[in-house]
Amino acid sequence: MPPADFSNCDLPAEIIDAGARLKRIHRSNLSPTFFGATGGNRFDDPSKTYGVCYLATTIEGAFAETCLRTVGARFVALTFLEERCFAEIIVTAPLRLVSFHGPGLAQLGATGAVTSGPHSVAQLWSRAVYDHPSTPDGVTYRSNHDNGELCVALFDRTAAHLKEDGSEPIMNNRARLAALLGRYKVGIG
Repeated sequence: MPPADFSNCDLPAEIIDAGARLKRIHRSNLSPTFFGATGGNRFDDPSKTYGVCYLATTIEGAFAETCLRTVGARFVALTFLEERCFAEIIVTAPLRLVSFHGPGLAQLGATGAVTSGPHSVAQLWSRAVYDHPSTPDGVTYRSNHDNGELCVALFDRTAAHLKEDGSEPIMNNRARLAALLGRYKVGIG
């Protein structure tokens, strides 16, 4: 859990520069820059008052976090894939994110359980980061399904700093989909 004096802590931060391109896999019926507030995802607000948009630095990270959620599954449902799009998002202003990986974990007084344990724990950390007086833009963390990949959870206050640069149904780019399925040794079921 976040320490009681968290609002007084210096947060380990990293910057995503303007011009950076982040990757996202999103529901086809939602904008690529949609900020959800359902409380059902890892860094969602537990009180559902602010939204969070989940992205990754690579398409592999986006795929791992979005499509490989069922641990041990050897297939991704065709219907699931048919309802999703690949998107690229351009960052239009520098973003300052709290590091929930590497030495950032120890500096925060956290462990990897924040990014791999129950969502309820990560959500408490998300709320503490969101409310911190330094007003960070979100957090970075290692994918729970491919810890070689870096993911980003952005708070809705960053919406004006994100620009869509293309979105296409996953099934339209079969070569890219095949490469991702091959990387993770999963099929379509």
